[in-house]
Amino acid sequence: MQTGNLRYYRGIYALKKGTSKEPIKEFELINTDILNDCKLFTKILRIENDNGFHDRSRFFEYWIYLRNDTNWKRCKKSGLANTLFPYVFEGNLAQFVRLEQKNRKGKDFENPQHFIVAQSINSWNTFVLDIFPNFYPVQKRLQTAILQEHKYLLRIKKGA
Repeated sequence: MQTGNLRYYRGIYALKKGTSKEPIKEFELINTDILNDCKLFTKILRIENDNGFHDRSRFFEYWIYLRNDTNWKRCKKSGLANTLFPYVFEGNLAQFVRLEQKNRKGKDFENPQHFIVAQSINSWNTFVLDIFPNFYPVQKRLQTAILQEHKYLLRIKKGA
């Protein structure tokens, strides 16, 4: 799939555990054939409400964890920030830069590597994750333009 000349992959997940009201929800991948095309997807992912206890410069509504380890806290994760559209979120999957020098919390530095666009459908019963591999728009104007031209699973009302 493409937005402009940018290739992205779409994973569609169904709610496996939890409800729309609960702070933690687990989803299972429906279109498992995407695992062969893009190694960034996992069979299970988890969405958690943001508790505000982080030193990020951006406000995140939720956190997404892609199950690639036995412990959820060691899995690949991203914050999901609100966009101009309801139930559409954006974030990034980071590349860790392992140096001798660490950040002020003693952890490895992170650099945005993969842009993600997420969409919650039917009151969190379906979760759509679009990943743009090896692309992250640094300019806010470019991010906004991509989000406006992106082909969502459900039609998003412009200006909503």
